[in-house]
Amino acid sequence: MTDAAPGTPPSAPPTPRLGTRPAGATQADYLALRSEVERHARAYHELDNPELPDDVYDRLVRELRELEEAHPEWVGESTPTQTVGGTPSAAFRPVDHPTPMTSLDNVFDDGELREWQEKLARALGLPPEYDGFTYTGELKIDGLSVNLYYVGGVLQWAATRGNGRVGELVTEQVLTVPGIPRELPGLTGELEVRGEVYLSRADFAAYNARAEELGLPLLKNPRNGAAGALRQKDPEVTRSRRLKAVFYSLGKRDALTLKGSPVRTQAELLAWLAAQGFATSRHTETVTGIAAAADYHRRMTQDRSGFEFDADGTVLKLDSLATQEEAGFTSRAPRWAIAYKFPVEEVETTLEDIVINVGRTGKLAPLAHLAPRLIEGSTVSRATLHNEDYIRDLDLRIGDTVVVRKSGGVIPQILRVVVDKRPEGAQPYVFPTHCPECGHEAVRAEGDANTYCPNPACPAQQYERLRHFVSRGAMDVRGLGEKLVEQLLGAGLVRDAADFYHLTAEGLAALERSGEKKAANVLGQLEASKTRPLWRLIHALGIPHVGERGAQALARAFGTLDALLAATPESIEAVPGMGGVLAGSVTAALADETMQDLLRRLRGAGVAPVEESAPRGDALAGLTFVLTGSLSRPREAIKAELEAAGARVSGSVTGKTSYLVAGEDAGSKLARAQELGVAVLDEAGLAALLEERGV
Repeated sequence: MTDAAPGTPPSAPPTPRLGTRPAGATQADYLALRSEVERHARAYHELDNPELPDDVYDRLVRELRELEEAHPEWVGESTPTQTVGGTPSAAFRPVDHPTPMTSLDNVFDDGELREWQEKLARALGLPPEYDGFTYTGELKIDGLSVNLYYVGGVLQWAATRGNGRVGELVTEQVLTVPGIPRELPGLTGELEVRGEVYLSRADFAAYNARAEELGLPLLKNPRNGAAGALRQKDPEVTRSRRLKAVFYSLGKRDALTLKGSPVRTQAELLAWLAAQGFATSRHTETVTGIAAAADYHRRMTQDRSGFEFDADGTVLKLDSLATQEEAGFTSRAPRWAIAYKFPVEEVETTLEDIVINVGRTGKLAPLAHLAPRLIEGSTVSRATLHNEDYIRDLDLRIGDTVVVRKSGGVIPQILRVVVDKRPEGAQPYVFPTHCPECGHEAVRAEGDANTYCPNPACPAQQYERLRHFVSRGAMDVRGLGEKLVEQLLGAGLVRDAADFYHLTAEGLAALERSGEKKAANVLGQLEASKTRPLWRLIHALGIPHVGERGAQALARAFGTLDALLAATPESIEAVPGMGGVLAGSVTAALADETMQDLLRRLRGAGVAPVEESAPRGDALAGLTFVLTGSLSRPREAIKAELEAAGARVSGSVTGKTSYLVAGEDAGSKLARAQELGVAVLDEAGLAALLEERGV
């Protein structure tokens, strides 16, 4: 098990709730929570390896959003509350979606569902008590979102969602899935058709049965299987996974009238898609009123065990497409649709053991070994325990009967102990005082619930640091997987990341299950990694609190490694999204003697990351803009123009905002700007300002 990100909150509660963060939360608390959310978002969207149940992650995101609303001055451009999906894989050609693929906001009970409808009514100029909306209900299938782009009725390409704006081109892979027409006769103009590719529960079980028989790695859950299959370079491998798909919406469309037939509602759209040959779900219903919508959700909840696929909730959409258009979008989600999450299944099992793993930062991470139980269609036998306080607060003892839950097939979480079933003589668990890997005395700083091994030569830490350095989100060295890193360490061929670049073909080929061909491939990948983008090296160094987005922000701001190494805490703090705590962490990490030595040796081995382009001008330097409402040009284009002239573009209005650029339906940000006395520009006013500044 890998270590948590350095910024992970010290004591993760069994079930995060709104308001669990202290009212007096500090910026360090905010950065820690943001780092945790970023890590879990990447695990889900980019690595296809989720670590938390969906509902726990959703609540963490909601807590983060609450802190950002209370402290907008902490918010940077890289906050995960303003992003969708994950970074597209470099293994596939990127493709721009003609219209962004957004996410969905979530609710967890009928009260929150009613609150959502009240907000929707207000957005449409109706009284909040209005209850005459007609909705189409659909299942929220746990798969991988795809976008199909047609021009003149001919499929041009198919892509994953990626980060919502740029996806991965997977046309050949997607065409192995049944229910995807290559042509739509009689259709003119451009059309995007969107849906979900999934692996059925039966095919998931069959694949794992075959894999276990052959001694191959097992799929973690159906979504993991679908995502992995769709990202295979060989379409025949994708075909062998027997993927399926369901389609449910359109992106770009030249008219609401399709092929001469008026399509005015979501229900009519689903019927039209089915008539063209697209696979659609049979679990959809159209209902009127919030009570009927909630009843649809309850019935789907009761039936969920009988679905052929994993689903983590229902999606309720305004049925009228015209009213959808009128309601519009927030920065990341449609106002006219909501995901109503299923409650998470809970079961009882036995705690058989607690095993301590050591991560790259030295954190001692406890993991529960459980008597295997079937939960939501798959057998589970492990649960994360976070830290010593978590174990103590639950009063866990070996042999206890515990209640666990799981959502979407990820590692389950222990909710509580069934004390009445505790075996006689069970003793409280004693957390180790020494590292189980190297024997060094463990330490725990004041105010930190995590326990660490402070020995930098600890073999477990060495392994995790090396594994992180070559991982897909860092230097992306394909072929250098966990097993090979372990072999290299055991053979004494590497001790830190710089040693990777001194490996020889003879040394690699001599390892068990290796050979000349594999050695040549690894060496080729290492050579290619020497000129990766600068942000990848920054992320690979494992600087506390700095994830992928933080690394990208630092690379954009300083352009070169030398400039970053020479940066002061004040200049780093000025980078959007950094802040004082993170700036101190960056400068301290880069000034460390061990880090300095590593960087010298990496450079000596020829590692020369590609430098980032500096801003083209400073006409708007020192100014902060916020964009809101419906604008005549894509928001990303305006943002790029402003940033190229030296401006900062933020997602929140604060007292430091210079200008709010407001289009139609500006909403709460306009009200906030007026309240703070921030200058408000329409697009004509922005154009005049740019002309005045010579942009």
